[in-house]
This record gives sequence, C-alpha cells and structure tokens, in this order.
Amino acid sequence: MLLTLENKVEVALAGQAGWLPARTNQILHVGDRVRTGARSRATIRLSNLTVLRVYELTMLQIHPPSQPEKSAMLDLQKGAAYFLGRERPTEMEFRTPVASGAIRGTEFHLDVAENGTTRVTLIDGAVELKNEQAAVELASGEEGIVEPGKAPRKTAFIEAINIIQWCLYYPAVLNLDDLNLAPAEQQMLAASLDDYRSGDLLHALANYPANRIPNSDSEKIYLAQLLLAVGQVMQAEEQLKTVQSPLADALQEMIAAVKHQTWNRTLPPTLASEWMAESYYQQSRADLVAARKAAQSATEKSPNFGFAFARLAEMEFSFGHVPESLEALEKSLQLSPRNAQALALKGFLLAAQNKISEAQQFFNQAIAVDGALGNAWLGRGLIKIRQGQREDGVRDLQTAAVLEPQRSVLRSYLGKAFNNARDNTRAHRELGLGKKFDPNDPTPWLYSALLDQEEHRFNEGIRDLEKSQELNDNRRVYRSQFLLDQDRAVRSASLAAIYRDAGMTDVSVREASRAVTDDYANYSAHLFLANSFDQLRDRTGFNLRYETVWFNELLLANLLAPVGAGTFSQNISQQEYSRLFDVKKIGLTTTTTVRSDEQYHQEVSQFGTFDKFSYSLDLDYQHNDGVRPNNELDLIHWFTKLKFQLTPQDTLFLLTEYRDFHSGDNFRYYSNKRRRA
Repeated sequence: MLLTLENKVEVALAGQAGWLPARTNQILHVGDRVRTGARSRATIRLSNLTVLRVYELTMLQIHPPSQPEKSAMLDLQKGAAYFLGRERPTEMEFRTPVASGAIRGTEFHLDVAENGTTRVTLIDGAVELKNEQAAVELASGEEGIVEPGKAPRKTAFIEAINIIQWCLYYPAVLNLDDLNLAPAEQQMLAASLDDYRSGDLLHALANYPANRIPNSDSEKIYLAQLLLAVGQVMQAEEQLKTVQSPLADALQEMIAAVKHQTWNRTLPPTLASEWMAESYYQQSRADLVAARKAAQSATEKSPNFGFAFARLAEMEFSFGHVPESLEALEKSLQLSPRNAQALALKGFLLAAQNKISEAQQFFNQAIAVDGALGNAWLGRGLIKIRQGQREDGVRDLQTAAVLEPQRSVLRSYLGKAFNNARDNTRAHRELGLGKKFDPNDPTPWLYSALLDQEEHRFNEGIRDLEKSQELNDNRRVYRSQFLLDQDRAVRSASLAAIYRDAGMTDVSVREASRAVTDDYANYSAHLFLANSFDQLRDRTGFNLRYETVWFNELLLANLLAPVGAGTFSQNISQQEYSRLFDVKKIGLTTTTTVRSDEQYHQEVSQFGTFDKFSYSLDLDYQHNDGVRPNNELDLIHWFTKLKFQLTPQDTLFLLTEYRDFHSGDNFRYYSNKRRRA
C-alpha cells in the first residue's frame, strides 16, 4: 500500500507499460512498479510490518516470492530506500541489478547507483547480501558494497544519520517577511508563496516553477527551505553554500538540530527565522526551557508568522500549559490553516480532553497535508491503540519511526507498543535504537527502566532510571521529555515499584519527594509519591504513621489528573505501564493472597472510562485469625471514586469511603532481648 506521496510518484500496473499518477492508500500487487520523480518521496507498507521510505528518482517492482512461505520480493532497480521490518527471519527478500539479499527482521538503507552498484547500510539486525561471486553476512553497524562483476565486500560505517538524512523530517523555520524578495520574484513565485504561508510545504514546492534557477540569495534561501521539506539536504546546502546571510545560517542550524549535530552560533538571534531555528536546536540539546523562550521570541518578532505560533503551542503543551497552547495554536491555524504540525498538535490537545473521534480527524488531516510528519502518525497510532485497534496502531507507530528514524521518542512509543503486545524482544530493540539515535533523550531510558522492572531485572532498571535522571534531571523521570501525547501510560505507572522491588524503599520516597517539589501541580509526581508511601503502610491499619501522607498524595493525584489519565484505583496504580498503554473503557482486576487457612487477603477493583467520565470501585478485604490470643483481624475497606470533566480546565471529583474494622491486639512491639545462640 502507498501510504504517503510527496510531489511526483507514479505507478505502472502489472503487464502495462504506461505510468499513472499514484494515489494515497493505493493497493500494490505483484508485478506493479513504482517510481518517484525529482524532489519526490513515497512511503510503502507491505502486507507484513515492513515499511519502505522511497527516495527521489527511484524505481522498484514487486515480484512473486521465491518460495511459497516467503513474502513478495522487492526489486530495487535504481535509487534508494530505507527499510524498517520486524518480521521473522528470511521472510522477505530483495534484489538489485547486481545483488540480492535476505531480510531478517532488520532496519537498513539500500542504495542503487545508475551503474547498478549496490550499497547496503545495516542499522539493526542481519542481512545476507550475495551475488554470483560470493555472499556476505551483514550485522548491525556494517555496510556492504557490491560493484558490477565483483564479489560483495563489507566495511563499518560511522554515522547513520548522514546516510539516511534524505528521509528525515525538516520543519519550516523560514519567515517570508525576513526574505525581502524583489517584486518580480514575488510575482513569479506568488502561488508557491501563498502555499507556504498557508503552511503547506509540499504544495509550495510543487508550485515552485520547474527548472527555475534562483536569481537572488533570498530566492536561494527560499528554495533551500522547500527542498528540505522533501529531504533534499544536499541540494539545499548547495543552494546555501554561496549565501552569506543569517537566514542561511538559520537553515543550517535547523539541519544540525534534526541530525543531532553541534551548531556554534556566532551572534545572538535577531530575526524570527533565527529564533525558530534556535528553538529546534535547543530542543535537540534537551533544553526545553530555552526552546520555549526562543519560540516565544519568534512570535514577538513576527506576529504574522504562522509556523512560529505552532512551534510555541507545541512547546507550551510540552510543559502542560494547555490554555496557553490552545491560544497559540488557534492563532497559528488562523495564519496557516494547512500547517500539518499545527493540525497534529490540535489532535493531541483534543486527545488530552478525551475527544478521541475529533482528535483522529485532525491527525488524518495532518497526514493528508504532509504524510511525512511523524507526529501525526504517532498520534493516530496511539488513538487507534486506545480504541482497541492494536495492529493498526502498531503499523502507524512503525510508519512514524520510518518517517523520522532519528527521533528516539518515536522509537520509544513503538517499543512500548511491542511490549504491550508481549513482544519484549522487539521492544528492547526499538528502545536500544532510541538510545543510539539520540543520546540526549531521557525517554528511551525511562521506558527501558520500566521494561526491566517488568522482567524482574531491577539492577538494570535502576541503572536506566538513573541515566534518565542524569539526562533530564530538572524534569524528573516521571514525565516524558516531549509530552506531546499526554502519555497516560508512563505518567500513571509507578516508578517507585522499581526501587521497591530492589529493596530501596527509602530511595523511592526521596526521589518521589523531589518530583513533587519540582512540579507540584503535576499529578504524576503525586502518584509517584503516593505509591512510594504505600510501600511503607501497615496493612493492618494499626500503625498509621504513613496512612495520612499516602492518602493525601493519592487524593492530590486524583484531583489533578485529567479524566481518562488512567484508573484512580490505589489497588492497580502500580501495575506495569504496558497494561496502561491502552486505556480500557472498562476493566476488572483482582489479587488474592492466602498464606494459610487463617490468613486471607483480597483486593478487587472494577474501573472504567467513558469519554469525559471515569470511575473506580475498590475493595480491600483481610481476614487473619492471628498467631496468639486476641490477635485476630477482619477488615473491609471500600472506595468509590467518580470523576467528570466539565470543561478542559474544570472537573468534578467524588470520593466515598467505607470501613468496617474488627481486630484484637495487632500492635507491633519492640523487644530488646537478645536471643541466645
């Protein structure tokens, strides 16, 4: 299936010589051919979980499988493609004019030159590359080269980002008011400039006059921005190499931000375009405070710059400032109604308000405007998973990862999706790639810690958790760095459980207390602390030292949490994040502990979420005949919690509690008598 089309993409049906314009969601069959024109890209999803990102001037064909148990064979005749597949070994094969290969659930870049020379760069997994002369096995971090008439050879590659830079997503940072185009240029480029102002970069490039050579530095800068919209980094840099301008430097800084490279600014930003590039660069350095300030400065410098307001809205939302984000977003959509990034952010905001159907519509609109935007596919994938469409959701998350393979946050969510499907092998693989592609992002380390805890590898979990803190200490580990999707899963999970299972309860309380101090209004921090105190509570109800602080923090978490942020049940707040990844409409959980005929403990929770309404019914029942006279215990503890979201800022919360307690002497006594050896 053809998922995304950028500029000129054509299809020749099996048995036909003529080429026809491709259509989004067009089904491809065995024997069909696909080709991309200059400054064009496409994304293809196969019948399995393999996704292909196709470069410009590429031609490929689908052939029947070589064996019945295998998938169709891909014939890349020229050009380049980026493969992301997570299927069984040797299930799919590819071939080029001089070589062939067996794909073993891998991620790699395949490039075929005009003379047939084939270059395979393996990001992850294993590929067997062969021709008539010989065969070589490629492992992660290796590159294979096959020249016409020669045996395959392999070597190590250094920088994956430079190899796959053509398939990365480069957002717009150029403010047209900073360009000062000549009147004749404005007239010639009127249609393209109108599309750019509306936010539609792909149409702006399509309406740029074909074969036109820019007449001025300003037009070179504009063309470079359009070329970046379809991943033409080398062509963009070719336009900029002779230009001495702060605007050219802004585009170079943005390229460095996307590729996670260092950029040394010589002078402070002054233009709105410079502030936009600075915002993206600071985010790539994990400095979200500076990124937000830079976006704010861009809007102040140019109040009519739609892209700047979308950027500001994104950064405000990343800090949980929903009203400020909504205000900036509405301004952005007024100025640039076809900005895919703004449309996707609107989807995230609606999802945070539990308006799931409306959110999905905006994600679909964003994909229709610019199918290369990973955030749009991420949002739609999370919505589908929440609606119970797990397989479709995973496909969308994998598409997001192949569209922007260098973004570790997309790898993190794909890893979570695999873990949610109980496929921890693939989950670890995606999280490992997230750490590799962006060493500054704490998100994959955070999710890896939770996965380690689920697998009872507590030492590794603590190590990853501490690494996450080290990378983003001022934000603390209970929240994602980007927070664009209001991640209910991680922020409702208990990181304190990792410390608890490792026997480090005091550390758990200390870290949770710091989290509350850093962001008192964030419900996740209070839930974190409540779960930490919960490990210290006396379940018999006699020692009440931690009872009040536990209940206070749990109540604050429930009051601050939005409807649908997960269940409000204290009985299940510590379950692994994978179960919370899909917010179920209704659910039931029960835990029973029987130590003998005289000791019985059961916890039952029934919970549900329906649009703007959430509830939980929790029962805690204990019976203990005791081990000495007057030591029996019978306890029934019942909680009812109801929450209704009145407006995006206002919620109604109702809590009722019932306790029936009958006990003898269950106090704990301290004895200083030493036992004889």
